[in-house]
Amino acid sequence: MPDETLDRSSLERLVRALRQARVQRALSVDEIARLIKIRSTHIEKIEEGDFTFLPPLYVHSYLKKYAAELGVGDDALLDACRNELGISASNFSVPPPAQLVTEGTNGFVSKPQGKKRRWLIVGVTAAAVILITLMLLFFFGRF
Repeated sequence: MPDETLDRSSLERLVRALRQARVQRALSVDEIARLIKIRSTHIEKIEEGDFTFLPPLYVHSYLKKYAAELGVGDDALLDACRNELGISASNFSVPPPAQLVTEGTNGFVSKPQGKKRRWLIVGVTAAAVILITLMLLFFFGRF
């Protein structure tokens, strides 16, 4: 008897394993949806093998969350699923968060550190509050 996993795509194998693990744990679609914070309709679509309901990157993310919750699949299988969904590895590079920058005395751009950054945020916030207060006073004729 030929190995049926050779005839199935990675997505099909993962979805089948997810459904079996959910049923073995006696979890309904609604229960697993609440656990992993994904809509139950999305879980149903995934289990039906319909991966067109969202962009592939989201579908892959949902598959990873679902698999992690049930302890199903491994990195190799999830990577194969990512490839089948047409997601390149470059889509997973997360850009660094935007940071406040100031120009230093030497002309180079540097990030404020520690207390400097905190005081910069406090100062900008205070200036915004004062500006809004003055605008309100001006518009309502109390100034």
